[in-house]
Amino acid sequence: MANENDKKDEEKDPMDNVRFKEGKHFGQWTIEKTLDEGGFGQVYLVKTKDGKRAALKAESNDVEGGSAIKLEQMILKKLNKNGPVPHVPELFASAKRKKYCYMIMTLLGENLKSLKAKQKKERFTRGTWSRVGIQCLYALKYMHDCGFVHRDIKPQNFMLGNEDDKERARIVHVLDFGLARQFAKYVGEFLSEDTKKWSARRARGTAEFRGTLRYTSPNVCMRMEQGRVDDVWSLLFVLIELNGGLPWQTVQKREEVEAMKITMPDRDVMLNMPTCMGGVIPHLRTLHYYTRPDYHLIFKALWQVMLNEGQTPRSRFDWETKNPDPSIAPSDWENPDGRYFKLDEIGINGPPPTGKDAGESTHADADALKSDKGKSLNTKRKSEMKKI
Repeated sequence: MANENDKKDEEKDPMDNVRFKEGKHFGQWTIEKTLDEGGFGQVYLVKTKDGKRAALKAESNDVEGGSAIKLEQMILKKLNKNGPVPHVPELFASAKRKKYCYMIMTLLGENLKSLKAKQKKERFTRGTWSRVGIQCLYALKYMHDCGFVHRDIKPQNFMLGNEDDKERARIVHVLDFGLARQFAKYVGEFLSEDTKKWSARRARGTAEFRGTLRYTSPNVCMRMEQGRVDDVWSLLFVLIELNGGLPWQTVQKREEVEAMKITMPDRDVMLNMPTCMGGVIPHLRTLHYYTRPDYHLIFKALWQVMLNEGQTPRSRFDWETKNPDPSIAPSDWENPDGRYFKLDEIGINGPPPTGKDAGESTHADADALKSDKGKSLNTKRKSEMKKI
């Protein structure tokens, strides 16, 4: 009998821990219906009594590696520490239970992969992907300026706002921070604001593969530590795919994809991209883990693509059937001079002082920020074997 019980425990689906019934309460929130089911968790539509809607993401603690929600909710808190911001979901609640972890955040709409699949020839027009790209770049820069790199940039991890949310409906949001890592720390906990400063986390000599093979940078293919530049490489590959496809789009073998990324001439990678984007890869090749990307250079290239297509920030996106609501104020990304992309909030362009790893995680953040260590952060299940 004991052996039979052990066998039943082994065969139990860990996803049963997060299959909740409609009407289940999480504080003031009540489950309305299931929105999505993945290999490691569930997403539900939840509501309050006054009709406020949000998304509840739950992950089982029994899957290999455990839930990554601990890391995700910590990062969302830091990204929203001064209040709600554009391009980032707002976190409303989070908790760990015996069998699962959950967090409740802004209800969003469709992701870029889903939207692309619905378009003619399964691609976006240049007028659309250029404006989407500016918003994605804004989200990445904001995350970088808070000291984090994402490390899993792909179309599925960018979502439009919910269509019923007028303020966010046309805003692209970055999400899924399960593979994110802190690359910089605001040091000087007990110092005055005038003497506090950002310091880089020292790069490791080698780093394991993290991300999704199709979109990872050439540096990741060589097992180098990922910095801000690698998120931007991945965004460029996303935009190339949205434009029609990547050179390695149908290649299945990891070794072949990595070899193509490392050896393929830039002109072949950018073959079908607008000529005004031609300076992006040469710029990225000048950068390393510590150096700051020239976000404004990339913004200008994307803005020029938009202008060349006769579009404005308020033009319809490919999936829209109505003109944008004129009562909604312009977003910051729509500023034609790109002033946000010029700002350098953390001033890091080199390693920390020799012998001082000031940028390493300390005190209360230590467990949550060590995103390559610790069972609770679920890196093995979500990263090492990600395929195209």
